[in-house]
Amino acid sequence: MFERYTEKARRVIFFARYEASQVGAPAIEPEHLLLGLMREDVDLLRRFCPNGAESGRSIREAIQAQASPREKLSPSVELPLASESKRILAFAHEESDTLQHRHVGTEHFLLGLLHQKETLAAQVLLEHGLELETLRGEIVAKGLASPRAGEWKTLLGLERLLERRLDLVRGERVGLVCNQASVDHNFRHAADLLHEHAEVNLTALFGPQHGIRGDVQDNMIETEHSVDQVTGLRIHSLYSETREPTQEMLEDVDLIVFDMQDVGCRIYTFAYTLANCMRAAKAFNKKVLVCDRPNPINGKDVAGNVLEPSQASFVGQFPIPTRHGMTLGELALMFNDHFGIGCDLEVVMMRGWKRESWQDETDAPWVMPSPNMPTIEAATVFPGTVHFEGTQISEGRGTTRPFELVGAPYIVPHEYAAQLNNLNLPGVFFRSCVFRPTFQKHAGVSCGGVQIHVLNRKRFEPVTAGVAMVKVVHDMYKESFRWKESPYEYVYDRNPFDVIAGTTRLREAIEEGSSLESIVEGWQTSLADFLKIRERYLLY
Repeated sequence: MFERYTEKARRVIFFARYEASQVGAPAIEPEHLLLGLMREDVDLLRRFCPNGAESGRSIREAIQAQASPREKLSPSVELPLASESKRILAFAHEESDTLQHRHVGTEHFLLGLLHQKETLAAQVLLEHGLELETLRGEIVAKGLASPRAGEWKTLLGLERLLERRLDLVRGERVGLVCNQASVDHNFRHAADLLHEHAEVNLTALFGPQHGIRGDVQDNMIETEHSVDQVTGLRIHSLYSETREPTQEMLEDVDLIVFDMQDVGCRIYTFAYTLANCMRAAKAFNKKVLVCDRPNPINGKDVAGNVLEPSQASFVGQFPIPTRHGMTLGELALMFNDHFGIGCDLEVVMMRGWKRESWQDETDAPWVMPSPNMPTIEAATVFPGTVHFEGTQISEGRGTTRPFELVGAPYIVPHEYAAQLNNLNLPGVFFRSCVFRPTFQKHAGVSCGGVQIHVLNRKRFEPVTAGVAMVKVVHDMYKESFRWKESPYEYVYDRNPFDVIAGTTRLREAIEEGSSLESIVEGWQTSLADFLKIRERYLLY
């Protein structure tokens, strides 16, 4: 139901639950949706109500005058949507479809509220001069559309290659590195597009970790070599007995085309599959062409510890920070020049992508790039909660919210959530919860913990939040807390948490009881040095 919702629209539901809890309501009623809408999108009513900002205060007062407050509930209580609220959300979807929008946003919520004329919310809106047909007309006239509507076209590197840069592949025997997320705007797969093109000679496919179709769940589960059912081409697994293309694999390849969706975090193997392909190309006199794609969590924000060379692994080969703020094309240029791979490299840039853009602020397609990265929300928190892979605490694998849910059987959820919320980290709320993973850590066992609700992703800094979560649970449950035991990503001689963090200092600081502020301050110098290097390789 919520797949098309913008980030703002999702937060309206969160704030509506909060509004309902504050008056002890047993369910989220339409008036709570309206109050949640006003809390999240303060500018919306200013644009359409005759009295602008004054209307917001007046609407809240009118609703509060009609309320029958009961004893407050905890904001973490799961309240259902009332039947009228469910109908309002259905009307919001209908309004989005009527206006031919790809998203469901706050403007559609407002229209949906006006459909249910018998509700308190609709009556108050009518009293303040808002009518359904008039509002719909104003939305159309003003061209109001939240970012998910695709205010600008983002032409992917793959699409630019096929539409404008065929000279780069013409006459070459092409090997394609791809997975299920390697699609164009019509969700057509890169392998099919290249295979069917009369001017492209596609001779081989290469699959990364999790397989070329993304069906292999866990780390350190290797993928077999196989044959693609659609194209009939040989698939060479680069997560098998080798992580790097061999000379034999490249016998029928002149040019390696790399088209993969990254998630903007150092601790993700696709960038190192790219680096390994570049090394093989250098060794065997081949060329590499990277078809660039958006960094889904924007290309502006950079944060976290810079990896120390002694901690290099397949989840971090180079001294870059946890959140690097770069595209794979930009990383390829840095790997090739600054880190000295030195292969014959070409990057096909995107057109229309802006560094500050999140994936859902573009019209670029999103297909989950790995089995536990289903949504942009998961990618948003991943640079922080990925650190829990280095502990015995569940990072939510085996649930429908991997990396957003964190917990263990011994954690008392409301106490853990309270400690985290007391830190007042910007842009985030930690909601206490209990979940039961279906596989991986603590499979089949109820875990107390939290779900991370990002309320303002422009203010939210995931690495600091993730480190804070590890530190707090370590400090609260020292008798039960355990770091993960090796191996991790085939590293047998180091602490897995250190491999993930890219340093021993973070674990040591947590064990020594260092403050969160001093931990974050400790990576600022190396981060500043990286930013100077990074600047030379930015394409957008």
